[in-house]
Amino acid sequence: GQESKDMDKKYVERACKRYLAQLLGIIVVLFVICESVMTLGIVGDITMPLTVSWIFMLTVGFVVSLIWKKVAISSPESLPTFFTAVSGFRMLLALFTLFGCYIAVGRDNMGEYLIIFMVFYLVSLAHHAMFFARINNKK
Repeated sequence: GQESKDMDKKYVERACKRYLAQLLGIIVVLFVICESVMTLGIVGDITMPLTVSWIFMLTVGFVVSLIWKKVAISSPESLPTFFTAVSGFRMLLALFTLFGCYIAVGRDNMGEYLIIFMVFYLVSLAHHAMFFARINNKK
């Protein structure tokens, strides 16, 4: 009844906060690794590709978590459709973001953007998949 619905709502809200906390932790770790690699002189100045990448990861993760929370509470039967839509939407946003970088910096400077962005993108994809697979297996 209503009690289990409230319990589900509390569970979803806690899961959403956990997702965001993990996302922030992952971003900080990736950021520190990139900054260290830059400080050690292994790569040149990657400040802009790093900034674009962490802002993309944080923004997409934040929006996804809020929409997931709303869908999980109001219509959990729609979650499979939500996950499919998120995958396509994230990829389109990534392509648009990289295209914007391409226009801004030109072809010769895209290498570092592609590498750093793809690391952030793939890590966020892995986090998303593992986190929600665990949540769906618990239900």
